[in-house]
Amino acid sequence: MPVKGQNPDQEFKFVMPFWLTLLAGMTLSFCYVQGSALDEDLTFVQGKALEGDKYYQGALALFYKYGEKGLPIDLGESERWAKLAAKEDGGVGMAVLASIELERNKVERGQFLYDEAYLHSNLRDLAKAKDPIALFCIGLMEIDNPPRNVEKGMRNLERAADQGLATAQATLGMIYFTGIGVPRDPKEAISWCSKAARARLPLGMFYLGMAYSSGDGIPRNNDFSNRWIRAAADKGLVMAQLTLGMKLSLGDGIERNLDHGVQWLRQAANAGSSEAALQLRRFENLLVKTPKRSSSIPDNEKQAVSRLAQNSTLPKSKNKTAQASPRVPMPRKITTPPSTDPVEMALELLAIDNNEAAARKMLKEIAGQGRSDALRELGLLHYKRQEFEKARENFLKAALDKDPQSIRYVGIMHFLGQGTEQDYAKAEEWLSQSLLLGDNESNRYLRIARQFNK
Repeated sequence: MPVKGQNPDQEFKFVMPFWLTLLAGMTLSFCYVQGSALDEDLTFVQGKALEGDKYYQGALALFYKYGEKGLPIDLGESERWAKLAAKEDGGVGMAVLASIELERNKVERGQFLYDEAYLHSNLRDLAKAKDPIALFCIGLMEIDNPPRNVEKGMRNLERAADQGLATAQATLGMIYFTGIGVPRDPKEAISWCSKAARARLPLGMFYLGMAYSSGDGIPRNNDFSNRWIRAAADKGLVMAQLTLGMKLSLGDGIERNLDHGVQWLRQAANAGSSEAALQLRRFENLLVKTPKRSSSIPDNEKQAVSRLAQNSTLPKSKNKTAQASPRVPMPRKITTPPSTDPVEMALELLAIDNNEAAARKMLKEIAGQGRSDALRELGLLHYKRQEFEKARENFLKAALDKDPQSIRYVGIMHFLGQGTEQDYAKAEEWLSQSLLLGDNESNRYLRIARQFNK
């Protein structure tokens, strides 16, 4: 308290040298950045990064990786800034670079960078100062990097999320949705994802959309679901682009539009999704077989469409020489050879005619003959409807013929406890088999399963 009669400002001037003494050993940038990368506007963060500040370079890398502060997801830019920060032993940059390497299945490199960030950078000091970005990186590290401490990692993620870091909020939502390392809690997941979605973070928007799609912890609403998933896809989230492409191609909760579905699958495939590349080939083949409406207006026609319509509907004058109206050719009939393979015929019923009942009936008949691809497609139909026990039954039958995709789904279902008990060891075993059979999409699931099976 100030001495009686003393001006409060005089007390402040007296105390300040004491605090400056405590801070004397810290760098100027550390004093300045406590929480500021999240609080400052994007222009300021970019400016500091361009000036060479390793903390802001790391923060900008994280913003680009997850789409914070309204940025589109751009892994190229994220990696660029992360490498610049890592060269100067910037802990946030190292941690972001580690997560990128792990997602590429470069496990040893990713774990090495996480260890370096934890042991030989300023990351722990930043986290002790309650910097939300550092807390997020430490939290993710605790969950991703052996020896894992999920409980401690969740605490750090929550501390970052409570300070308003949308990336941490969405990550918590994702973990509670999937039950990775914690009991599933849809209501808690929706709470966190809603906060992240309000901040326009792609991951939060995507999982909120998925919740609306499945009615998991929230009333089912396909319109809300499609809006949120589309918003995340527009921001560059690959899993949202893949999901939207599949929904449009199949007419799942949305009006079927095979052309637009293929476009979204192509974007996801170009961004590196092997699952999108696989589905793209499948639906591009169906798109070729879909008749397209040809133009009924000749290219050399000069009149506007409204005039053409008027000419064709108005009565002709009887006392004037009738002028020949422009001849409008009939649309060309496009003929494509019908599919001869029964599974392809069933998929055409589903994708082109949007007739799931007929497709399901046909697939059941073909599956009864032991066709593994029919069993897999039938399993996928059940999986989409969350009929997990029936889906697993079909996947297991297809797995006997070493169908890689079916084997992958068996692994995923063991990992998530869908239609069977949750078992990380069995998940790793099935996913490893799928990978050996050439299913590259199993890589990203296998990496996570191995971390939780250690």
